[in-house]
Amino acid sequence: MKVRHLIALGLLSMLASAPGYATSIHGNKVYFAMPGLQGFSFTETSHSVTKGQPYKPGTSGMDKPGQGVIVVNAGRSKSEDVAKWFMGNVGSGQTLACDSKGSAPRELNFAVLGTLTLELSGQSQIVCEDVVIGQGSFGLNNNWWMGGKNMSGAHLSITGATLQKCRQKGGLLGFVEVTFTPQTPCVNHFSIGLVKL
Repeated sequence: MKVRHLIALGLLSMLASAPGYATSIHGNKVYFAMPGLQGFSFTETSHSVTKGQPYKPGTSGMDKPGQGVIVVNAGRSKSEDVAKWFMGNVGSGQTLACDSKGSAPRELNFAVLGTLTLELSGQSQIVCEDVVIGQGSFGLNNNWWMGGKNMSGAHLSITGATLQKCRQKGGLLGFVEVTFTPQTPCVNHFSIGLVKL
């Protein structure tokens, strides 16, 4: 009986540690670098996680001068459902990924949709709406995806760039075009730029 009991406990332990059953919550971080960046925030409007995985509202802010960070508190078990939710929010827009062979994720651990707000030195506040960000895996790393229905551009394997017209509060035209590109090596680092009109 003792042997059977130990075997049962061992099997339960193995199941609990398997990717499909792991339920640990992690502070998953993705970074955005931009020259002159002084303020950074991401306001979530919706999210998707793999069934049975934990999730808590995340945080965002400045990580260091010129770099912002988004922290998503969620489990790391991937599923097709989350990837489909991500692509549903991208629609006919564009995707971008850190280290990936394809232009659309097959499986993701989690994804969040929201509004990205940037504050730059000498510039009015910039607001990018309907930005979706998700985490998957590529090789041994947990890689990150981003996209949106308002983004255009190209995503080719591990590189690419997207462009989104964002609101600029108090700006001369009322909007500005913002670019997003993966850094090299990327994993969880993107760069943001402005297109001069």
